[in-house]
Amino acid sequence: MENARVRAMRGATHTGNWKGVIMQDMVKALLVHNQSETLATLRGVLERLGLNVVQAESYAQAKRWLGGLNPIPLVFTDAQLPDGNWADVVAMAGKAAQPVNVIVVARVVNTRFYVEVIEYGAFDFIAPPFNATDLAYVVRTAVDNVVARRTAPSKASPAPAEDLVAEIGQSGRPPATV
Repeated sequence: MENARVRAMRGATHTGNWKGVIMQDMVKALLVHNQSETLATLRGVLERLGLNVVQAESYAQAKRWLGGLNPIPLVFTDAQLPDGNWADVVAMAGKAAQPVNVIVVARVVNTRFYVEVIEYGAFDFIAPPFNATDLAYVVRTAVDNVVARRTAPSKASPAPAEDLVAEIGQSGRPPATV
């Protein structure tokens, strides 16, 4: 069952009117960097887009934001951190209680690095200069994706009838009754 916030966000993101929803503190973005000028600039652009941006200066601090039952859904991480790197953040996000999209930020465009980041499981890869229109598209698609994954019905355990059918299928006969 969807709550009102998720329904509002889903409707807003699919109609392109997501900025107002984000400004209502529906979606936070975690910016993981250690005083990088590149990411400080990114923070300003994200805030102008209406995101509620919080910051972690290390992998260890990012763990705190991504732990628990309701982790921050959107993460922008610097490629290099004082105590880890982008791959550590992507791996940690993959273990979170709910889906998290990680966008890796590098100082320069590098096609090999881009491919590595995407293959490892990051949602996207961006590099400066940050064009507000392009960044808005990346944010919107990342939010749409994470909302869809967080609200998708979970694969429930089989119903008792399905268990019985599976058992009959394996043995060829119904289970013995006691």
